[in-house]
Amino acid sequence: MGGPWMPWQSKGVKGVKDSFGGKGAAGFGKPTFGKAPIQIGKGSYSYDGKGKGKGKGKRGPSGPNLPRQRVTELPMTGEVVEWKGKYGWIQPSEPIEHPMAQNREGRLYVSMSDLQGLTELQPGALVQFHVFSDPSGLGAEEVIG
Repeated sequence: MGGPWMPWQSKGVKGVKDSFGGKGAAGFGKPTFGKAPIQIGKGSYSYDGKGKGKGKGKRGPSGPNLPRQRVTELPMTGEVVEWKGKYGWIQPSEPIEHPMAQNREGRLYVSMSDLQGLTELQPGALVQFHVFSDPSGLGAEEVIG
């Protein structure tokens, strides 16, 4: 036969069923190689190590569709610090006088839905914008390049 006998090689042995309900060695199925079942909840098992974890916890409101209140009357300027495809961060050229201004190291959130005449921003680019506040903090709207 060549090599040591393994329980899952006994498929077809008369009268012996494996853990999957098919024929094989008594109580043995094919090995999961390091993926032993773990109990997740009452009667719930998983082989992938993932389960009903605590998650990231409760987060505050976020996103571009929260109710906004404009903070600035005149447009401001700033530099794009980071762009992640659909949103990014702008560092204003001048400090903003607002209670939430020091959140996020003074940077302003910007969504691609707030861009005017642009489809994306490049880090290092200078932009002009109005500042708004919403329940999650300060952001930039009506952003032009």
